[in-house]
Amino acid sequence: MKKLIVLLLVMTAVITNSFGQQSVTISPIHPERGQRVTVTFDPTVAGNGIPADAKAVTLVFSYSNFYNLPWRIKMEKAGSKWTTSFVLADYTVFATFYLESGEQVNKPAKDQHYEVAVYKNKVPVEDVFLYKGYSMSAQMGKSPLLAGRQHDLYQQELAMYPNNYEAKLRLLASEIDAAATPQQKAALRAKAQQVIADRFNSDPGNSGNLNKVTMGYLIIGEKSRLDSIRKVVMERYPESAPGRDLNTAAVARGKDTTAQIAYFEKELGKETAENKGSFTEMHDQLFRYYAARKNAPKALYHARFLTSEKENPYTVTVWEEIGRTLQQQQLAPDTANYYVQRALDSVHRYPVGVIRYFPETGYIYPYVDDSTRQSAYDKAACRLHALLGLIALQQHQPDAAEKHMALAVQEIADKETLDDAAVYYQQTGNKARLAMLDQFRKKILLEKILKQQVSKPAPALTSFVDMQGRAVSPDALKGKIIVIDFWATWCIPCMQEMPYLQQLYDQHKNNKDVVFMITNSGAKNTLADAQGWSGHKKYSFPVFYNTDPEIGDKFKFNIIPASYLIDKKGNIRFVNIGFEGPEVLAKLQGQLDILLQEK
Repeated sequence: MKKLIVLLLVMTAVITNSFGQQSVTISPIHPERGQRVTVTFDPTVAGNGIPADAKAVTLVFSYSNFYNLPWRIKMEKAGSKWTTSFVLADYTVFATFYLESGEQVNKPAKDQHYEVAVYKNKVPVEDVFLYKGYSMSAQMGKSPLLAGRQHDLYQQELAMYPNNYEAKLRLLASEIDAAATPQQKAALRAKAQQVIADRFNSDPGNSGNLNKVTMGYLIIGEKSRLDSIRKVVMERYPESAPGRDLNTAAVARGKDTTAQIAYFEKELGKETAENKGSFTEMHDQLFRYYAARKNAPKALYHARFLTSEKENPYTVTVWEEIGRTLQQQQLAPDTANYYVQRALDSVHRYPVGVIRYFPETGYIYPYVDDSTRQSAYDKAACRLHALLGLIALQQHQPDAAEKHMALAVQEIADKETLDDAAVYYQQTGNKARLAMLDQFRKKILLEKILKQQVSKPAPALTSFVDMQGRAVSPDALKGKIIVIDFWATWCIPCMQEMPYLQQLYDQHKNNKDVVFMITNSGAKNTLADAQGWSGHKKYSFPVFYNTDPEIGDKFKFNIIPASYLIDKKGNIRFVNIGFEGPEVLAKLQGQLDILLQEK
């Protein structure tokens, strides 16, 4: 069976490369970790989707665990062809991609993308078929054939690697979804639960294994089980690393800090050189408790245990956090200065991008372009200088404080930096600097907003009804600036955003050129849910309901809240995904002001 599976994958590669011999080739056919993969595109082949005179071609990964590579890679022109290459890292498994040039796209087929599978001695490495199953949703969209295709791929993975835990659960989850009767579903679910139980019992005191167990319950849709399995670990395996972490978190949620301190101090009597990593959270809690109680000796004692000698991309951020905690508590300013200066001296070690950690691989650092990386370092340096300025003020060193603040307040400064600068200028009574800082914030926000501008035709606004169920007339929206916010009654971040939307509406409700459409679009919501929403008693902005289940695909969002500002010509000009906190009001106001100033 294994030979047959390998042959099928090779045949898939040959088919892909057969098309590729006409337009795209991927070599080598059986790439291994550490090897260089080269992708070549010939635009002269008729019907390939991208014209021969294309000015640029980009390789776009649609699914990938090649985390060290960017999701978009610009290809280089080599004669009449385009090419790019990359080296497979030692953890890579599978990726899919297509080629893009402007609006033109090159794919092997309508619901198929090119793929790079990783091999060892011409045999697919473990997880290739599992990850290929994951990639199918990006390739096939909402095709009715998607579930069946994924099911087959999970079977293929298990044919080659029968002990693949995740593939077992994915296969069972797909069979549960397809089961015809409640009895069949129950039997399959019991089987899946046993797979998870076996995994848990194989190593209950291992943090990585516990992560696999909790992931398993999420795969089969039993999120409610997570708390119960954690309780089992806390009660049966309290001396294990995950047991100690979970118990620490549980105790820290209490309100009696005296009792918490006593508990943690007693538990630290069990700390040894071998298990000290599992006590870090206790030291962190005690550091914060003692800092809040102004007990400098004990706070500083526990701070020493918050970083380890092992490689950790977050060590430098821990130094910053220790310094900030001491500064906020006005405690041990010399030591606070030491930690923050240490972070500043190591600013080029600040984590950038999404850093993943797997027990099997350790930390996996993402691809980040040089300009983005340098910008992150520069922002961190500004933030650290601002913090050092506040600490210098506590040390009664005004000249040093001023020098740090001068280095902190720059165009690249983030909100935390500017907040610290505001505190500094308030404490020093510098009203002129505070006014300057306010203008500086507005300038930075405006520049940020201008960079976020887009211009693309908005989807037809024909699926919206008001709270009486009456369709919104497109004519009523013509020539208007439209503020659309998509939300759902069950979405907590959406509810957090509502007061700011009300403030924005209050500022512009009498402007006939602006239309607000606060639109319930949750997949689990009905018009009745929207009508019964308690927010009708709190807010006066107009509420609508979306009747089109494909609206997320049309507007290109899969996270709510999601807001869009459409100009008078019917083009989407600004997109805001997710709730950004109180700053959302100033951001939306700035975006709307730009559109209102246009003629």
